[in-house]
Amino acid sequence: MENKDIQIDSAAQSLYADLGGIEERRLKGVSFDQADRLAQGLQEEQRQYDALRSWMSRLVYQISVCLQQLDVSKGGAEKILFAELERILRIFRKSQHIGKSVLIRYRGASQNPDAMKKGDYEIIFGNIMLSYEVAQTMSKRRGVDVSELTDRMEKSFEALWTQGITNIFLKIPRQANDLKRLLASLKIIVCFYEAQQKNTPLTFVRGGKPVNYNPVNNEFNMPDPNLTLLAILNGLPSEKLQSIVQKIDQWMQKSASSRTSLRFASVYDAIFSFKKFQKKIIQPPIEVNNIKWMIMYKEEKQLSKKKAQVARLAMDQTGGSTVQTSRVLRGVYGDDYARIDSQQVAERLQMTSQLLDNIEEKEEGKEIETEVLDNVEKRLGKVSDTVFDNLDMIGNEIQDTSPKKESFIGKINNKIAGMVGFYKRRSVTKKKMTEMVHQAIDFNKQDFKTLARDFNVTVEEAKNLIQLLKQCFDENGNFRRSIFVNIIPDLDLYERRIFDFLWHNVKEALHQKDRPAFLECLQLLVERLKQPKNSMSVLLEDIAKNANVVRFADQKAFMLSNRLVRSKSQEIVSYQITPEDVLMADKSLMRQITNYAAWKMDRNQEKFFEKIRTIHHRLLQNLDGENEDTRLLGIRELLVLEREAYIFFALVGGNTGRSVLLSALKEYGNPESEIYQMISSQMYLADLLQLLKIIVRGIGRHIDSTESDILGPVRTRLGLFSQMTSTIHEKDIIQQIQVHIEDTVSGNAS
Repeated sequence: MENKDIQIDSAAQSLYADLGGIEERRLKGVSFDQADRLAQGLQEEQRQYDALRSWMSRLVYQISVCLQQLDVSKGGAEKILFAELERILRIFRKSQHIGKSVLIRYRGASQNPDAMKKGDYEIIFGNIMLSYEVAQTMSKRRGVDVSELTDRMEKSFEALWTQGITNIFLKIPRQANDLKRLLASLKIIVCFYEAQQKNTPLTFVRGGKPVNYNPVNNEFNMPDPNLTLLAILNGLPSEKLQSIVQKIDQWMQKSASSRTSLRFASVYDAIFSFKKFQKKIIQPPIEVNNIKWMIMYKEEKQLSKKKAQVARLAMDQTGGSTVQTSRVLRGVYGDDYARIDSQQVAERLQMTSQLLDNIEEKEEGKEIETEVLDNVEKRLGKVSDTVFDNLDMIGNEIQDTSPKKESFIGKINNKIAGMVGFYKRRSVTKKKMTEMVHQAIDFNKQDFKTLARDFNVTVEEAKNLIQLLKQCFDENGNFRRSIFVNIIPDLDLYERRIFDFLWHNVKEALHQKDRPAFLECLQLLVERLKQPKNSMSVLLEDIAKNANVVRFADQKAFMLSNRLVRSKSQEIVSYQITPEDVLMADKSLMRQITNYAAWKMDRNQEKFFEKIRTIHHRLLQNLDGENEDTRLLGIRELLVLEREAYIFFALVGGNTGRSVLLSALKEYGNPESEIYQMISSQMYLADLLQLLKIIVRGIGRHIDSTESDILGPVRTRLGLFSQMTSTIHEKDIIQQIQVHIEDTVSGNAS
């Protein structure tokens, strides 16, 4: 920033001080720097997460090296490899507040084996994810050679692919015994794959003596690394565990058509549900090719009965091939449909169609078919309209028509084909609904049928929706606020899709002058939503998608989100600002929604960091008089936007929310920061201090008395802040900040 100091004589300086000038209120003996401490804080937080991602890549690399190079007959080489692995695991043990396990799994975005060279795996630690694409972005941001990290990942993933490994689940060892068991387990896994390559029994040393051990087969009569590891760790003869596997498999087959709630994708998972085994057996700290990890993310969760059935049928379809099963399950449960292209969509739909064809032949097929179709439909709803433009249906064949050397053509199930046709029609109808804001549009029978299906209503109710929305705009496309407010109760019927459509389509079609009124009206609609998770997803995805720009809609997105996380949003009576009192109690917070929002932000952490940096940079520019474009948000609007964002991060928490608040504390909690020395800073000092108060309260919600030293530097600087104040109101805010800090230190933070 440019230096804005003004040189004036002593008389003028005295007069300027009497008038409330800025310069006289600058602190004596304090040197204002020109650093954006918030941006620096986020950069530091990002560096820490990048460092952890780097260790994630090293962990996978070291495991792959063990799989390729570990020679159990050479103790020296084993000692070196395990020493490095132990060093890496110590880093993860120190970061257990982020996650207690690491999941490495194949993403299956393409059937082409050459795609493996691009690193088609992902590594998940808590909510931190590392993929080949993330590694590229991370390397560029750090200004290091991209090839160093990506090459290491490619080599690691290629080793896993060569061994036919689609997923590895690893519990972070907490104590020395846990580490010893993990290393022993890894050694057994290595022996298992060596034996598979040589088509011989496993050979290892136990008690100083060599042991030959036959692998344990799974329910598909294929050697299974997890069952074999389970048997060896517990000192069971392979024949004994093989007998148990057969009995449990028979029980599961008999129970498949009954009402018994089977939540297990495999016999291996089912073993741990029996009480007589739970108390006697040791569960391995590492699992390889356990198919449930292609669906699940966290150890604490459990598969639903329907998901378990789908997983077992997918395994049955592929004859137990974990690679092919992984691809099938990504087609049903993949979370990346919004990012994949038309060819990948077509490929997944073909594989899912084969699964549906097999399901139709099963007794319990109808229930499972519904599970598959519902999940595929939900994911196709995330696919962009342009992708559907590149997909053509010819009978029951789907064709990718995007400009590629080789277009994909494949047969798909009739019900899947119907979905593709529907989404192609929906794309056309959505465009018509957007255009009707500004001109008269004729809707045909097909449009109304499409809307009825999309909103899960009757055709007559779909026609009524069009009429309801049409009357909210005059012949010139101007928004009629009073009419929209009156129809909000009628929109309850269309909750399944209405918020998504209004936010993405109608909002963008409105005249610029009408958007503020329209967005405020959406707050009335949000209060009536019975499925807030859907709307939360819409808002967070929109914020992340537009991370490098600042829009008026961002303020409303955070404000609406602050309402969506509360079961009693009617308590928030203001539609202009979220009252700070929402930070006081947690009784009305819906934990399911806050947990989802935290997960969503952590998965898109870089985007949310970028969003906050962009907003704050714009605020600094405006405070310094650099932004003269009146069409852009002014200082007051930007202050409200940051306020709403910090309240949201405080309510939701998570790694991303905590990192943003800590970075903001470095900026607003230091009177030497750039934010307090801009041309207009003194004019908005009360607002800036209010932001500091919200940040302090927000951090107080997510730390305990043992971490209270985080707020220590702010407490010691409150006297300096007092020197900057000129009004009773500003001094009162500083006093409130002190009270909140003391409450946090004493453990009484609200």
